[in-house]
Amino acid sequence: MIMKQLYHIEPVFTEALWGGQQLIEKYGYQTDLANIGECYNVIAMPSHLDCTVTETQEPLSHFYDTHRELFNCDTEIMPVRAAMSCTRAPMSVQIHPDNAYAMAHDGRLGKPDGVYVLDGEGSVVFGHFARTRREFQSLVEEQRWDQLLRYIPVKAGDFLDMPFGTLHALGAGLTFFEFSQNSDLTYRLYDYDRTMLDPKTGKPRVLHQEKVIECVNIPDAERKPALQKAWTTKGCEIHELHNEPGLYTCGRIDVAESGTYKREEFYFLTCIEGEGTIQDTYIKGGETVFVPCHYGELTITGTLSLTYVTYIKP
Repeated sequence: MIMKQLYHIEPVFTEALWGGQQLIEKYGYQTDLANIGECYNVIAMPSHLDCTVTETQEPLSHFYDTHRELFNCDTEIMPVRAAMSCTRAPMSVQIHPDNAYAMAHDGRLGKPDGVYVLDGEGSVVFGHFARTRREFQSLVEEQRWDQLLRYIPVKAGDFLDMPFGTLHALGAGLTFFEFSQNSDLTYRLYDYDRTMLDPKTGKPRVLHQEKVIECVNIPDAERKPALQKAWTTKGCEIHELHNEPGLYTCGRIDVAESGTYKREEFYFLTCIEGEGTIQDTYIKGGETVFVPCHYGELTITGTLSLTYVTYIKP
């Protein structure tokens, strides 16, 4: 029986046209990639993107498959995902399909997600103005992006809830943390007519306009950053960003000197600011640990901010 302890999770990096060096400069990550788009702090997709569990030197997907007692979870694959990104240039305008469409067309899960802005301020595409699918298609075909895309301002501390089918694009100059179910499926609508090759594939970036037109939410109500629940208990200031059983639950924990935190589900903690210890395990900015289910109270010491992501059974 494997020990019920804390486990370090090693990140996976990918390049992106819109990426940069901000995450390397902030957290001291070691990688030879030039323009870091995503740092996947938690992902478990075999033969694609798969973090490593330091203590066992297993891929996270295999760790989940072989140590289900640490997760108390009945999903076929490890259910949650978390990643940090920085934008030197705007991201493509995109959506994530729902599970049924994604499985039928791509054999994968969809990806409803949430974005928590860590640093910077600017504008993001968050929805659209089309009233019907036919109008949406016409505006796309005629490239009337200024009439189609809805922009809103964002700043550090904002959380954007993006259900299946939400049209969105993060603007330049932002560092953010993304939470979702464990998938990496994106349909691109528009990429600003960029001609550079995609560093992931070495080819021009592919658009998926037909799929976007089929999957995008219509009509689309105006959205704003989500309200956050916040409370202080046992030395921890907790901000619950999103709680949706069957998909993902996430938030932020701030500790000034010391505090204790407990939940029954498994969860992943990523340090986004400061440094300290969790139990007797040292953690600094950019690092992630896995906490097994039913672990009990954690003692957190130091001055640090952590994000958490977990899965609650529906």
